[in-house]
Amino acid sequence: MQILFQNDSEALKLLNFVSVHPLGAEFQAYIRFIPQQGMHVDMTESSGDEWLILLRDAFHSFLLEEKTLPVLEQIIVGKFFYREREEIEAIIEIASSIIEAERARNQDEAFSAEKRLIEEGLQSILAGKVSFSFDSFTTFRLKSFQHTLEKYVVKAIDEYKLEQDYQNFIATLRDCLQGQESKLRKLHLVNRDGFHFYDQKFSKLDRPKINSMIDRRLLAKSSLFLDTVILAPLLSIAPENLCIYTDDKEEGLIQTISRIFEERATILPLSSFSMQLNELSWKKEN
Repeated sequence: MQILFQNDSEALKLLNFVSVHPLGAEFQAYIRFIPQQGMHVDMTESSGDEWLILLRDAFHSFLLEEKTLPVLEQIIVGKFFYREREEIEAIIEIASSIIEAERARNQDEAFSAEKRLIEEGLQSILAGKVSFSFDSFTTFRLKSFQHTLEKYVVKAIDEYKLEQDYQNFIATLRDCLQGQESKLRKLHLVNRDGFHFYDQKFSKLDRPKINSMIDRRLLAKSSLFLDTVILAPLLSIAPENLCIYTDDKEEGLIQTISRIFEERATILPLSSFSMQLNELSWKKEN
């Protein structure tokens, strides 16, 4: 029985999945790679069930490891009409991350339907010892594989669009920041039970003071949707140097502020702010 592939590389990759299978050592002698002809399988009558398990698992592994990325790209280009290489690769990367997370969360269930369909398809093929093409097998027997990947592509495109919107938002705020005259040379932003503003002398700015410093022209720009609690005051004050004190560097708002202010921003632990306050207090007392 012959199993045909698009090229010799694919045949060798499947052979590798066969060789690392627990049954691979027992059956490897009956499987030969023939250049430009794929794999030749010399089945034995007495081991049909083992052949089915071996080829089912090898096919499933090959499908997920070698065919996922090409099929994702095919869907992105053919169904959603993306043409730019950079966009295609970004969406593939996001989709792959979603798939990996799904498989890590529920390994037994991820693509389990495909494994059952592979087994059902192979049963009749192995019973008749019929030669076949792997791509034809996946096309006609595993339509659910493409449908499953389409769902991941849709999620990936949604995430990609959100990321693009976010990056555009950040770029717009950077432009706003560049156009602002700095009201304070240095500003301390403390993330402890909410965000608190301190000037360069470590004097806390109360809300009326902060509100008085907000540039109303920024709020008038309907495309920005700036909050008046954190981002609008920060952009309005436009400090030359922004010290952010937090114990959660990965918090979304912290990351956003850091990306807007770029080299102007320094992220420090909360303990650093407490130490500086203590040092300042000691100097005043002495």
